[in-house]
Amino acid sequence: MIYVILAHNSPEMLSLLINKLQKKRNHFVIHIDQNQDITPFVEAAGGIQNCHFTQKRYASYWGSFALIEATLHAFDFIRKELRKRQRVVLLSGADLPIKSNRYIDRYLNSHPDTIFIAYEPIPRKIWYKGGITRFPLYDTISTSIKFYGGSQWFSIPYQALSIIFRFLKSNPDFVEYFRYVKIPDESFFQTLFLNCEHPYIDNNLRNHNLHFIKWDKPYKHPRILTAKDLCQIKKSKSLFARKFNITQSTEII
Repeated sequence: MIYVILAHNSPEMLSLLINKLQKKRNHFVIHIDQNQDITPFVEAAGGIQNCHFTQKRYASYWGSFALIEATLHAFDFIRKELRKRQRVVLLSGADLPIKSNRYIDRYLNSHPDTIFIAYEPIPRKIWYKGGITRFPLYDTISTSIKFYGGSQWFSIPYQALSIIFRFLKSNPDFVEYFRYVKIPDESFFQTLFLNCEHPYIDNNLRNHNLHFIKWDKPYKHPRILTAKDLCQIKKSKSLFARKFNITQSTEII
């Protein structure tokens, strides 16, 4: 398994996350926000095998296109440098597994080609004005491309990486357009997968991102998980949960 982790704070949470997921064959490709001093994060991962910090770092403000750039850079590193043909799981530094490594491996290995990503067509009910205002020139552009939205976090088989980059190379306007989309990390990959017209993608999409997340209205940000969520977390069939905080979530981490 290859875990891509986007972290922007809390070296302690990063250490906890990779320690829980560490095993001999697992690799961690870690992007640290450009605005942060990377040293505490590197120290937090010290002694943990197979940790790779991306050389290029982006100032990944909430809702910025830099989150897409950081993700694509990590994916490109996997293809060109790591060259491990393993499943890729995208996590944040505020995530934790809620199942054992053995369970996670067994579950994902039993779905070797499945693309786990949450998606809904735009307009999306829980988004302000259905999310239409996120997309410039929506009425015009939506006649040629169908927009989708959902959670930023997903899991894909290695084979999907080449399909992503092939699509982006053939459709440079797609990337350029999404630079102006609001909160593009919640629609970029959903829209890409649902419009790339590739049979491997079409045959293997599953509308689930394997995450347990609690949202409080008005659904702007997921809330921090605490002891009051423990029963639901234990009952969840998801593999991961978010968001955790090193102080507020102490009783359950």
